[in-house]
Amino acid sequence: MDTTKDRILSAAVALFAAEGYEAVSMEAIAKAVGIRAPSLYKHYKGKRDIFDHILREMERRDAENAAACAVPQGSMEQTPAAYEKTGVDELLDFCRVQFRYWTEDPFASAFRRMLTVEQYRSAEMNALYHQYLGAGPLGYTADLLGSEKQALSLYGPMYLLYGVYDAAGDKRAVIGQLDAHLRGWRRDYIKNEENTMDRDIIIRRERQEDHAAVEALVRESFWNVYRPGCLEHFVIHRLRDDPAFVPELDFVMEKDGEIIGQNMFMHAVIRSDDGREIPIMTMGPICIAPAYKRQGFGKKLLDYSLEKAAALGCGALCFEGNILFYGKSGFTYAREFGIRYHDLPEGADDSFFLCRELIPGYLSGVTGEYAPPEGYFAAEREPEAFEEFDRRFPPKQKLKLPGQLV
Repeated sequence: MDTTKDRILSAAVALFAAEGYEAVSMEAIAKAVGIRAPSLYKHYKGKRDIFDHILREMERRDAENAAACAVPQGSMEQTPAAYEKTGVDELLDFCRVQFRYWTEDPFASAFRRMLTVEQYRSAEMNALYHQYLGAGPLGYTADLLGSEKQALSLYGPMYLLYGVYDAAGDKRAVIGQLDAHLRGWRRDYIKNEENTMDRDIIIRRERQEDHAAVEALVRESFWNVYRPGCLEHFVIHRLRDDPAFVPELDFVMEKDGEIIGQNMFMHAVIRSDDGREIPIMTMGPICIAPAYKRQGFGKKLLDYSLEKAAALGCGALCFEGNILFYGKSGFTYAREFGIRYHDLPEGADDSFFLCRELIPGYLSGVTGEYAPPEGYFAAEREPEAFEEFDRRFPPKQKLKLPGQLV
């Protein structure tokens, strides 16, 4: 922070941390900067204006840190798709970055120490303290993990280590303690997920009596994620009668007798550049009930589905999805197999288009184009039927949110 305006903010936040906001005068800030007090008013209207600019600077830095770590910047209600895409490893990377930021960055460290002291002196400072260091990050972590208990077990020790760091002579040792905590938490989290899922869930074929519950689940899971409202519940309703539907690979996941997830597969082809039609499959919609997202259930269902598809003789899958999630189950960009997405202009972003061989070498020597089965466009082809179908469900508000595709 090199400009005079920036140096004033740095000096002010350091003084606020050391002496308290109310005890610091404009004269003291000017002296710390090395200018005369009247000169401060060329840059800021007064101490409150300086403080407001400190808050803006912190907001800017927070957004930069979140963007750099690929974690959501808004609330879960504002950006549900971003929360859906964020995995545990991205969250843990963000924890490491945030801890180093709050302890080693002079500006952020002074701001943190100021709020720690001032939280007891004013309601405004108390609210800011919780926004940045208390209930705010704890709630954010709970939304990402889908569990308040897991969020507390992750963030609680990290929160405690801020104070340990401030008093420690060996700062690097505290960073080591944080890293050990995050590694141990990740190990325990994954082990707990696996034990819980193996004990409590059943994955089975969908039955006719499940249809209404599955359609309601799909509607709830996809609502306002990729577009205002959703189409996927109508699509799945139509796909069951589609000639490309694979009934042997139509699955639901149950937990304690409740259907919490589903996946289905469809026959598809790659139209090879040499004129052949290469039989493959595609899948989806695949979803997990909102209350169980980001807890490992989706990957469990996905991996089970892929195993069954391979046993049925499926050679490869093409699919539209996020590499951050599906890459953990062996998917990669379809372009790496020489497969193009239907009608996508050359040079356009194709990072959504994924592929996985289930039979090694199945796509060796194949280049060509993939198009989703026509059944996936049922809502666009039958708008009136879709609207009539959707009226069977309870009304929900459609919202245009950041991160949606349309």
